[in-house]
Parts: sequence; structure tokens; C-alpha cells
Amino acid sequence: MTGERARTAGSRRKRSEAFPQEAPKLPTGKAFVLQLSRETGPTLDPFAGRVEHLASGRRLRFESLAAFLEAVLRLLAQARQS
Repeated sequence: MTGERARTAGSRRKRSEAFPQEAPKLPTGKAFVLQLSRETGPTLDPFAGRVEHLASGRRLRFESLAAFLEAVLRLLAQARQS
């Protein structure tokens, strides 16, 4: 069985060398959690809550859709600077 594992690991290595990996379309460094307040309903009025950048753990609160977009942009900019 160890021979099978060695061949499998070797064949995986050869495949990855033959096909360079592309950047993921949904990178984990741009993953967020959105938590909406209990007042936010199906009409999204009001639209309030918090957004958390998963890679850094930073989070910001927002009180409107515009503030939410601003928070995401700010978190992405902070992550880029780090």
C-alpha cells in the first residue's frame, strides 16, 4: 500500500507541474461574513448590521447599503496594506 501512496503523490506532483495552478476565482482573502440586524427584513429597509473580513478578523458595523459597501472597500484596502 505504501507503494501506491508514493505513486499517487508522485503523479499528483507531475500533474501540478504540467498544469500551473491558476488563481482561484473566489480567493479566501476576499471572503466576508455578513450579519444583518434583526430589524433588517425582506425589503432591506433598514439595512444594518456588520461585515467581517474572514482572513483578518476585522469587522465593521454599517447602517445603510452605502455604508456596507464603504465598509467592504475599507476592509479590502486594509487587507491589501497588511
